[in-house]
Amino acid sequence: MKKRIKTKIKTTATPYLFLFPCAALILVILIYPVLSGIINSFYNESLIRPVQPEFVGLDNYKSLLTDSMFLDALRRSVLWTLVILVFELFFGLLFAVLLNKDIYCKKLFRCLVLIPWIIPNAIAGIIWKWFLNESFGMMNYILKSIGIISHNLSWLSDEKLAAVSVVMVIIWKSIPFVAITLLAGIQAIPGDLYEAAKVDGARGSQCFRFVTIPMLKSIMLITSILTSIWNFNQLEIIQVVTKGGPGEATLSLPVYIYRLFMQTFQTSYASAAAVIMMLVLIVPCIVYVKKLLKE
Repeated sequence: MKKRIKTKIKTTATPYLFLFPCAALILVILIYPVLSGIINSFYNESLIRPVQPEFVGLDNYKSLLTDSMFLDALRRSVLWTLVILVFELFFGLLFAVLLNKDIYCKKLFRCLVLIPWIIPNAIAGIIWKWFLNESFGMMNYILKSIGIISHNLSWLSDEKLAAVSVVMVIIWKSIPFVAITLLAGIQAIPGDLYEAAKVDGARGSQCFRFVTIPMLKSIMLITSILTSIWNFNQLEIIQVVTKGGPGEATLSLPVYIYRLFMQTFQTSYASAAAVIMMLVLIVPCIVYVKKLLKE
């Protein structure tokens, strides 16, 4: 009897023993910094003030909710995320449909479309910063060559153009992931559905509207949530290309938090801003988890 109990305990405990190192690593790398940041947000710690931090409660959060720069950065990040989502879904679906067709060198094109996504964010930012340079950037050269513009545009020094440039770069970076994910979803659709639709008299556009789109709704939702979270958290590209400028034209919430922590050294204030950002992102995370559990 005792031997059977020991065997049962051993069998039950073994999987958890194998998971323990991974769980401990996650605890140290992820959970501890999050808890530390939350606790720090209730103090007035600043690295430029060599004094003992004091507990200030919700004062940092109250200040943030009346901080126009923070509210503008939050509003800008939400707006950009929605705009990027629309464009990446449109072009991602377009590329997915084209890559699903029987075209010459189809596998090569599928590899090439992944290049923007594979390039690290910082490297992509450097590439586009040179590409959009007002004096010798290729963007102005190309647009002037085909007659769209007559003079060089200040892509990174004009407030409106800088915002458009940053959004454009992030869209360029996001499209490959959306395209490949939706391509996998299209290829998973049973061919019998298309055959049945054609028997009923449906044309190509009608098959796309009434078969492809409905069958892709689930994967489009999951892809939209994931890319929205990633794009809302985007820091490297904006920091490399514009550093939040000119002025505050491209100051997103992650860049604002980065400035607070790394430039003004207001660690507690930055922690409070990061906590609010985390709370904003919890909503799509909950939707994502619920969707996965249903499936």
